[in-house]
Amino acid sequence: MKTILNKPELVSLLQQQLIEIETLCGEYDKGTDVVIPSIAEKIVVIFHNSDQAKALVSQLKLNHLDMYCSSQIYDFKSLTNFIGLLKLAHRTGKGWAYVAGSDRSVLVRVSQENWWNNKKVIVDSDGIAFTRAKIIKSLASSSSLLLNTSGWTVKDAEGNKSTIDPIPETVRQIAFELLESFRGVDLNKESKLLYKT
Repeated sequence: MKTILNKPELVSLLQQQLIEIETLCGEYDKGTDVVIPSIAEKIVVIFHNSDQAKALVSQLKLNHLDMYCSSQIYDFKSLTNFIGLLKLAHRTGKGWAYVAGSDRSVLVRVSQENWWNNKKVIVDSDGIAFTRAKIIKSLASSSSLLLNTSGWTVKDAEGNKSTIDPIPETVRQIAFELLESFRGVDLNKESKLLYKT
């Protein structure tokens, strides 16, 4: 039997998800990569509507809230793969890696639908596009996300090749955008859900 939560309970649940995402991001920033699927699972609870469950933003009627987006614009004429949320950087002793921006100054507001389902944030070497929803749902369901990473191979000074996985940092950046989007928002006031006792 489905449990139906009232508005205060749903607001509390969303606030709890946001707190837990922030905590997990802190763990990831300290080097704990294994938290990435847990971050994805919490984002799914907030945004993904399925036959089994309705997203928290849908239950609370918060779909009108815009989201912050930090993605570059995809150029469909580009011959290389596209990693819209990250930058490639060289770190001393660690080599090349994709890094999340976590830069508030580049954030622009977009609709939730555009942010979650429509905006391409990765286009792989085969030209297959990945939205935030596709990446997050894949990680949360533990089904493997197939990306052609042939374009993400770099050589170091000695000529050694390595492939760089953009997914963990992409999830970290998605979480950053999400947390910034809800920071300071009065969920109870913004929710269009009528209060029922």
